[in-house]
Amino acid sequence: MKPVLARKYRPQTFDDVIGQEAIVSTLRNALASGRVAHGFIFSGHRGIGKTTVARILAKAMNCRRAPGPTPTPCGECEACREIAESNSVDVLEIDAASNRGIDEIRQLRDNARYRPARDRTKFFILDEAHQLTDDAFNALLKTLEEPPEWVMFVLATTEPEQLPPTIRSRCQHFAFRALSFGTTLERLRQICAAEAIEAEPQALELAAEAGEGSLRDALSLLDQVIAHDGERLRAETVRQLLGRVSGRRLLDLMAAVRDADSARALSELDDLLQSGVTPAQLARQSLQWLRAMLIARTAGADSPLLAMPGPERLLVAEAAAWFGEEQLTRFLQIMLRAAGDLRHAPAERLHLELGIVKLIHASHLTSLEEVIRALDPGARVAAPAPAQKKNLISPESLPVPTAPAPPASAPTAPAPPASAPTPILPAGSSADVISFAEPSSAAAGAEPPASPPASDPIAAPPSPVERLRQYLAQNRVALAEMLDQAEVIWDGRALLLRFDGENDGFATIFAGQNMQSELRQAIRQALGYVPEIRIERAAPAPSIREANAARLREAEARAARHPALQRLRELLPGDVLETRPLDGHGNGS
Repeated sequence: MKPVLARKYRPQTFDDVIGQEAIVSTLRNALASGRVAHGFIFSGHRGIGKTTVARILAKAMNCRRAPGPTPTPCGECEACREIAESNSVDVLEIDAASNRGIDEIRQLRDNARYRPARDRTKFFILDEAHQLTDDAFNALLKTLEEPPEWVMFVLATTEPEQLPPTIRSRCQHFAFRALSFGTTLERLRQICAAEAIEAEPQALELAAEAGEGSLRDALSLLDQVIAHDGERLRAETVRQLLGRVSGRRLLDLMAAVRDADSARALSELDDLLQSGVTPAQLARQSLQWLRAMLIARTAGADSPLLAMPGPERLLVAEAAAWFGEEQLTRFLQIMLRAAGDLRHAPAERLHLELGIVKLIHASHLTSLEEVIRALDPGARVAAPAPAQKKNLISPESLPVPTAPAPPASAPTAPAPPASAPTPILPAGSSADVISFAEPSSAAAGAEPPASPPASDPIAAPPSPVERLRQYLAQNRVALAEMLDQAEVIWDGRALLLRFDGENDGFATIFAGQNMQSELRQAIRQALGYVPEIRIERAAPAPSIREANAARLREAEARAARHPALQRLRELLPGDVLETRPLDGHGNGS
């Protein structure tokens, strides 16, 4: 019975390894200089040589024809042959996915204490090491940090981020790369030549593309094709085994999308599904094709980013010329959503058909920017919001009038006279007023004496407010500092203490009975009498949210009157879903 190609052509020396030149070079130099670590982490894509390189490293450490570690193991001695056949007593390969518990690791740890039975180094290869439990990792820590001199570990994993940092810090980490399309294709050609198999060039290209960077996967597919076709491999066989359709059929489907012919597009889709392709397979291939079209449109059909056969590159380039980058981006978003819906939907075909119809509608959408430029070529177009999920028609994207009329709902407050104190309350708001007076003065009906008229402004005596502040600053400093938080106004008969929103707490303090007595006593000593005292609280200032809401209402009202938006509604009947003020305009425009 012939072995499968992946085993028959498995590399046996460092020279045979392809696509991992940096890792091979590093290991060779370490072996030549005798600086080989006791623990390694080999991470990377499946089927790219992690376990293979680990075996070659075990051979290099144990080759009996060399006096010590060597970068060129012979491959013929008893140790090398047994390692290659996976039956060496001193090279143990452990599947960590099925031996992941603490008991298995304890057994491994006990085994590591004993010297090798025959070879120089006892080698442990843990495949899928990230599957170990936390307790198993903890049991391995000490042995991995300070193993016996005859022990080496290789932890192979496809998910290195799952390994605990304590494990990673004790090992040298080598990240294996996925093989490129060209490297995989060349290796397939070499194997077919060695096996005397005639293959169509496109058949090998499709197999290399299907490998997605894994040589083992590509060789497994090649085995299937050989079992089906014998010694002459056909591209059509590869497509059937992969569940793929030809690029020409996908080109016809995209032509129907270009022509906005829904009936033809659904008919093409039906023919493809009748050929045996499942909706999930077709959706996946459509996604790959749309990605290839976007790359061909932006980077050219000869870009190395396109991992596909040459004939299909030409078809992709032809289809990419029919659409713009923005359209292809929309197409990818639609098909990504459709492919995601297929995973959990009972009606897979329905979701795929709906996705194709959406492609047709999206191919003829006009962007909002183009509509605005058509209305006013000189208009400034605002950048869309980062998380925009809908095509929203926003008034801020339209040109703003230079002198908009104020909204009818916002009355204009009259300007205060120049001599009036700075108003605290907004126009139209009410204040909470507290007033109190000296009981004896109020009972007797006494009125405070009027200040004597000043004939000379320069020699005019200080006002009652100034006299009060001077007295407090000299005799009652604490009370003076508290009174500084108020706007003190003298109207000839009463003192008004006005507190704004930030100092509302001081208004409450001054309204207390103890503070009233203290304040009246200070005023009596400063002025010689006690006038009526009133405390006024300003209405709280509007919150940021309220201010933004008012600003947005003003912007909506102004935008609704804009002739460009009115013209846009005539062209595209609909409703305004969102209005956003333009950046840098405090007036909500």
